[in-house]
Amino acid sequence: MLTMEKTADYVKRWVAAFESKDLDRVLAFYTDDVTFHSPLIARLSHDPSGTVQGKAALRAYVKKGFEVFDHIKFTVLDVLRGVDSIAIHYKGITGTHVVEVLFFDADGMVRESYVHYASPE
Repeated sequence: MLTMEKTADYVKRWVAAFESKDLDRVLAFYTDDVTFHSPLIARLSHDPSGTVQGKAALRAYVKKGFEVFDHIKFTVLDVLRGVDSIAIHYKGITGTHVVEVLFFDADGMVRESYVHYASPE
């Protein structure tokens, strides 16, 4: 089970990695065979599945996101802990509410991620 302290530290490092726009720093959180689901994948890549499989595909997706969004700022609103997962509720790049659920392997690496966006008002 993830402790509150480890979770808080993890989220702080995860947010800082994305805000730095350093691809290697971001990808260091994920397994080589990660599965990543996000509606933004469908929008940026025109792939209706909204899923990328593997670190190479995740690298291409994140790189595209870094190119499209010149400034990345996440404001963490809440973090919920599960047995082998956390859900991060934050305001994303466009101010939209986002919940990202990260599932970890035994080594503490993200093996799967599901991103959920609030509907535009």
